[in-house]
Amino acid sequence: MEYGSPISYLALEPGADVVSSDGKRVGAVQEVVADSGSDIFEGLVIDTRMGPGGLHYVSYDQVAEIYEHAVVLKIPAADADRLPKPAPRRR
Repeated sequence: MEYGSPISYLALEPGADVVSSDGKRVGAVQEVVADSGSDIFEGLVIDTRMGPGGLHYVSYDQVAEIYEHAVVLKIPAADADRLPKPAPRRR
């Protein structure tokens, strides 16, 4: 899997691969969560499987690196399904 160059969370696009600390693809980026008013990266909503029930929230402190085509997490693949469900967003 080609990750591309390191980038800021601001340039991260939905659909980028999410890779565990042990090198396994565990899902895809669904949404970047940030406080745009203060330019603070809060985390990611990732889709760990196709279909309902696959969305999980990854806090900023569980993200190791962000690249053009992938996000590398600090957790192993076995822990990906144990990540919390995303909280409903206030619009």
